[in-house]
Amino acid sequence: MLCNLAVLVTVTLHWLLTHKRNTIADASIIRIGDPNRAVGKISSQSSMYEEKGASRKAIDGSLASSYAKGDCTLTKKDFEPWWMVDLISAFQVSAVVITNRGDCCESRIKGAEILIGDLPQKGGTMNPRCATINSMGRGETMSFNCAGMQGQYVTITIPGRSEFLSLCEVQVLAHPWLHIVHDGGRSPVRDSETDLGLQGRVLTFLNESKSSFVVISPMQPLNLVEFTLCMRVAVEDLGERKVILFSYRSQNDQLRILREAKGRFGFHMGSQSVMFALSDLSTLGSHICVTWASEFGLTAFWMNGKRSIRKVHNVGHVLQSGGIAMLGQDQGAQSMSEQQEQRFVGEIMDLYMWDYVLKPNEIQDVFQDHQFPRGNIFDWTILSYKITGNVMVLPKDK
Repeated sequence: MLCNLAVLVTVTLHWLLTHKRNTIADASIIRIGDPNRAVGKISSQSSMYEEKGASRKAIDGSLASSYAKGDCTLTKKDFEPWWMVDLISAFQVSAVVITNRGDCCESRIKGAEILIGDLPQKGGTMNPRCATINSMGRGETMSFNCAGMQGQYVTITIPGRSEFLSLCEVQVLAHPWLHIVHDGGRSPVRDSETDLGLQGRVLTFLNESKSSFVVISPMQPLNLVEFTLCMRVAVEDLGERKVILFSYRSQNDQLRILREAKGRFGFHMGSQSVMFALSDLSTLGSHICVTWASEFGLTAFWMNGKRSIRKVHNVGHVLQSGGIAMLGQDQGAQSMSEQQEQRFVGEIMDLYMWDYVLKPNEIQDVFQDHQFPRGNIFDWTILSYKITGNVMVLPKDK
């Protein structure tokens, strides 16, 4: 009796895994921990080889893997093809599970990247990377750990070459992103024992290159009436050369922090700028914070725990959301010569940003690396990022 039952279960599971059915039951085939959020959502892709290969085939809840039978997506042979699902709202993604084509061409997916973030432009290909697919077998289903990366859009793309992209199922195992706060709207205090991300590591920009930069993904939109931005920077002697420290640009707005010349730093937002005289950056490292509040426009720089004079900048301004945050390049530079002049070479670490102005004692805690509120826009310990070009992630102490 038990033997017959085992055979029945095995046959039933095999039928579920190999038959195409647009039902909720199929959506739960692989459902360990977080549920699959992709079924029935909005999908798109860089092109469509034919109607049979429509993008929706990857989120119908079935693991059947024959393109010939209409089970899978298929693009044309595009340069850097992509497929994207819009989850409608932000989620924290624990894993992405992909089913490869089973009737042929299993090697086409080699080198594909899984990207997660809040930027839908260019098929989501500017969002941070969760994982790279080294290889998959014919019809294989494989899970990729994304460690809670936050975003509304999940993209599969094949960078750097012309290729067909075919996906038979993409499951996004995730739970809703909750902005849980306390202490008057502030985020919980960071716990260094449980945080992951870039804690204890640095981003090292090895040379000046227009193709070397890092896109960082915020944990909430930068729709800001005040903020605090802190980071550690180490550079060689720059002379009078400009260098970009932080760049954010949306369709209608921008925020840039630059070292303008020896001992002078610029804060640019919208169409206005303000300059500060400060101690220069050092090869031994400098800790910089910038604070700004829209109501009175009060802004200040903090260099190695010491505050500059306060100035008035952009009273009543609201920093617009929907942009891209970048390290290493100045998105606001107008000319190629200006872009070349402002490219960053050196090390960046411990970048945090809050949607409020930190108190002086809290900025001191950030500078001294004591316990301080978790960054609720950017937090180095859990930062989602995508590296392009000659940028390395290295241990802080080496």
